[in-house]
Amino acid sequence: MIEKERRASRRFKAKPGDNVYYIEGAGAIRDLSLEGVFVLDAEPLPVGTSISFSICLGNETVMFHGIVQRCMEQQGMWIQFKEMSKEARRRLRLHIATLL
Repeated sequence: MIEKERRASRRFKAKPGDNVYYIEGAGAIRDLSLEGVFVLDAEPLPVGTSISFSICLGNETVMFHGIVQRCMEQQGMWIQFKEMSKEARRRLRLHIATLL
């Protein structure tokens, strides 16, 4: 039996050097989607943490707001985007197109 994909949108493997920056630290991006980002961080934030962070998308730094939805100790965390401007969404879409 084939298991149905439960994710709202497809995830894409990030390019080397794609990082997330936030007050508590920084981490490399493992994968990225229109819904959120998985950040590699040996000390992930707890589930439910509200977070403001930036991502370098190409040569632009874009601000996002999200919430930690899942964390894996010693590995990282999945941050779901909660708020983003229309311009941030446009830049995110353009960046994801380069990951195809």
